[in-house]
Amino acid sequence: MIHSIILAGGKGTRLGADIPKQLLPLGDKPIIRWSVERFHSMEEIDNIIIVSEKNSMAQIKEALPYKLFPKISSFIEGGKERYDSVFNGLTSQKFSDDDIVLIHDAARPFVTKEKIKELIKAVCDYGSAALYTPPSDTIALWNNGFITEVPPRDKFRCAQTPQAFFYKIIKEAHDSYRLLKDRQIVTDDVSLVLLNGLKVKEVPGSTFNLKITSMSDYLIAQLFVREGIIQ
Repeated sequence: MIHSIILAGGKGTRLGADIPKQLLPLGDKPIIRWSVERFHSMEEIDNIIIVSEKNSMAQIKEALPYKLFPKISSFIEGGKERYDSVFNGLTSQKFSDDDIVLIHDAARPFVTKEKIKELIKAVCDYGSAALYTPPSDTIALWNNGFITEVPPRDKFRCAQTPQAFFYKIIKEAHDSYRLLKDRQIVTDDVSLVLLNGLKVKEVPGSTFNLKITSMSDYLIAQLFVREGIIQ
């Protein structure tokens, strides 16, 4: 089976919003429905798990009614950190080792079916895969208010979601991380797989697959929809 875990724990504080950002309107529907509709419409996707904050659970359920989204099997409460929320999704029901799990941020509403299919194929070939784009700006290393190095930017990539794995790989990566006494900060699931000594296949991402974090991101997303760039 192929599962999608969609993380909807954003609070919208950097947007200055008084509701969770995944519930902000984008076109004629809340942000979260864009990515959920995309996954739900694909015959490849068998099951969807929504992970959200307890305080916004009722609103998210209302935005994603069962009669429209029967592939959503459960709404799960998230944890303190992102990896806690993913772990809650990974342990919310029974999975098989060779199931494929796609982990996606609800704040990325414009992921395409084509990229999801590319990820699924890459997981079948390599076990783990994620979307990346090359940086458009020069990258600099910083320390205590001063630039210390400007490394070649062709060695760097900007991470996007979904990130996709065989269930056995991502579950073992999370289990190993949770056993560490001194945990380094991780911001995505690829980091955990790398810490477990495995490789992750790069799948080219898209500049349209933006993450809505700031007000400028939200305005750009609204422009994409208003001008018909994204449908």
